[in-house]
Amino acid sequence: MGARAKKKDRAEKEQKMKRKEISKEVKTAVVLEMIRGEKTVAQISKEYGIHENLAYRWKDLALKGMEAALSDKQKTRHKTPEAERERLLKIIGEQACIIDLQKKISEMI
Repeated sequence: MGARAKKKDRAEKEQKMKRKEISKEVKTAVVLEMIRGEKTVAQISKEYGIHENLAYRWKDLALKGMEAALSDKQKTRHKTPEAERERLLKIIGEQACIIDLQKKISEMI
């Protein structure tokens, strides 16, 4: 078999083995079923036509996402509008003081 024939065979195999797109709804359903624990991972994987390792990977990603969403760092990122307003007013005040100081220094020169 020549090099061209091998390339053609490989290209045909790649076309047959294209990855299927799986919606986020299906991924979520798989993870939720795994968390419920009513079925084995093998049963869930067979039902959805996916490999068990893929199901475990989705579960790990989902748990990491939940952990990040519930962490204290996340709470500090989403400050209340009042807290954000106070923070910005403090910065504006500091900048105003710096500008006044620079004006005084430039008048002295």
